[in-house]
Amino acid sequence: MGDESKLVVGKDLVTLAEATRRVAESRMAENDWSGMPLPVVGLQLVLEPRYRHQGISEFRWPVCYGQNGVPVPLEQEPGDQTSGPVEYRLVNSWWNAQYQATIRVCQDRQGRARCLAEAGERLSYALRTLQAAEVWPVEAEQKAQQKLATLIPKEQFDLYTLTGHFSEISRRSQVLYLFRRGLPTVALREVGEEFRILCALCLHPIGYYAQTWAGAMCPTDEVIAHLLMMRGSEEKYWANANQHPNDLPIAGV
Repeated sequence: MGDESKLVVGKDLVTLAEATRRVAESRMAENDWSGMPLPVVGLQLVLEPRYRHQGISEFRWPVCYGQNGVPVPLEQEPGDQTSGPVEYRLVNSWWNAQYQATIRVCQDRQGRARCLAEAGERLSYALRTLQAAEVWPVEAEQKAQQKLATLIPKEQFDLYTLTGHFSEISRRSQVLYLFRRGLPTVALREVGEEFRILCALCLHPIGYYAQTWAGAMCPTDEVIAHLLMMRGSEEKYWANANQHPNDLPIAGV
């Protein structure tokens, strides 16, 4: 491929974070507070059912560009391949803590069952989350942290700055919530002299990238959403969040 096909990053091409920034500015000009999340190559974008721009989850990038500006055509993603008959349908699935795997029971058209084990690794979630982070503008995260600093005590925000974590005990239920940047919130209850993990609460107000801990919003914006929902309506917070056992990889514990 000749040099004439190369494009210059920053001039002819923009990063995903810059594209997110421009899309957000255009949506704000239309008084659309929710913005529009960008798809990431190789990751499935799952949107909240009430989100107004549902069609964006069907978008697929036809080509990507390397740092040298050379275009690389992308093959059709596995999730888009719908040709051919469906051989199996999912009957049931559950997490097996002993084998650290999701067990799936499928059934074919003749009613014969097949059992599959799908290993879940925390490192895989972390690596895919790094991939999704390409769409977050740094200044969005910085602005969100400035807002969080006005919502929690200074010592708590200092902990968050240093570790990405801070805790708060609900005045209503006495449940301790450990809010974590880029990870589900952990709910704990004091039992004697120890705290027992109840579950990890996973909630993304707009959407998320499947098989990652990444949401469509920058990490601290989602921490703020968790904090304010817990303070405003703890029952609604639990009702809307996915409640993951702490031994599941998606819990991030």
